[in-house]
Amino acid sequence: MMLIYVDDVLHIAEDPEEDMAKLGQVYRLKDGVGTPDRYLGGNIERVQTSDGSVAWRLSCYDYLTNAIQQVKNELNQKGLTLKQFGTGLRSYPACYRSEVDVTPILDEERTNRFQQLIGILRWAIELGRVDILTEVSCLSQHLAEPREVHLIAVYKIFKYLSLHLKKSKGRIVLNGKSMFINYASYKDFDRKEWLDFYPDAREELPVKMPEPLGDPVQVLAYVDANHAGNMKIRRSHTGILIYINKAPIIWYSKRQNTVEASSFGSEYIALRIFTEMVEALRYKLRCFGVPVEGPTDVLCDNQSVVTNSSVPTRDTVPFVTIACGKLKRLV
Repeated sequence: MMLIYVDDVLHIAEDPEEDMAKLGQVYRLKDGVGTPDRYLGGNIERVQTSDGSVAWRLSCYDYLTNAIQQVKNELNQKGLTLKQFGTGLRSYPACYRSEVDVTPILDEERTNRFQQLIGILRWAIELGRVDILTEVSCLSQHLAEPREVHLIAVYKIFKYLSLHLKKSKGRIVLNGKSMFINYASYKDFDRKEWLDFYPDAREELPVKMPEPLGDPVQVLAYVDANHAGNMKIRRSHTGILIYINKAPIIWYSKRQNTVEASSFGSEYIALRIFTEMVEALRYKLRCFGVPVEGPTDVLCDNQSVVTNSSVPTRDTVPFVTIACGKLKRLV
C-alpha cells in the first residue's frame, strides 16, 4: 500500500525498499528513502505499547512548536504576549457561547489572520490534537465574519497548547491489537435480532472486492451530542470518535443541520450521521482487502436512543379510528 499526498510518499509493505528502488528509477527521490519520522507535518515514531506489541505513534510536536513561535513573534510586534490571554483555553468560561458575542467585527487584516490561525489549528487536529476539536469547530463557524472576542479565543487556544506542548501530550498510538469488549459485564446489554423486521437487509459490499487478507479488524465508535448547544439558532453539536481495533482513526465535531426539540432528537441525529460514516468506512476497508469482523459497536450515553435503536419491538399501543359512524378499537 502506497499513500501519496502531492510529493510525500508513505509506503507500507513487507519489503518497502524494493518498491521504492523501482520508483527511484523513474523519479528523483529528493529526501532519500528510510524509516519515516515525519509525514504531512506530523512526527512519526515506532514504539512498543504496554501490551508488548509494536505500533506507530503520531504527534504534531514540531508543527505546533513552530506555529506557537510564529504566533508569539506576531504578538511581540504588536507589543503583546500570549501570557496576556489568561492561563489557557480551559480558563475560558464553560458557559461562553461564541455565537452570541456582540463585540465589534474584525477588520479585513485581522479577519485574514483569524482565518489563518484557524487553519493552523485545524491541521493540528488532523495530526492528533483531538483535545481542541470542539472549541476549534465552534470558532470555525465564524470564519466569514469573526469578531474581536473570537480572535482572543483563538489566542487562548494557542496559550493552552503552549502550556501543554510536551512531547508526551497529544500523541496518538495507532495500535493494531484487537479491542476486546466483555459484553457479559453489561447487565442491560443484549444483542437483538432484527431479521423479522428487515428480512432483506444486507450490508453493501464492493462489486469487485479483493480477497480479504490478514487479521480481521473490529470497528468501535463513541457518539454524543449537546442538545441546542448553539444558543442563537438552537442547533445541536455532534461529536464522533471511531476506532479500528485500538487505533483512533476518525474524530468528528460539527454543528447539526436541523433544530431538534429534545436531547433524544439531537442524539439520534448524531447516530444517523455516524451510521453514514461507518458504512463508508467499512466499504472502504473492504476495498482495501481488509477483513472486517462482526458489526460495528457504537456507544452513547442516552438510554432512550439505545433502546429505540437496538431493541426491536412492535407498536402495540391501541388507537381509535372512525369507520361507518362507529368507534373501533384497533391494536
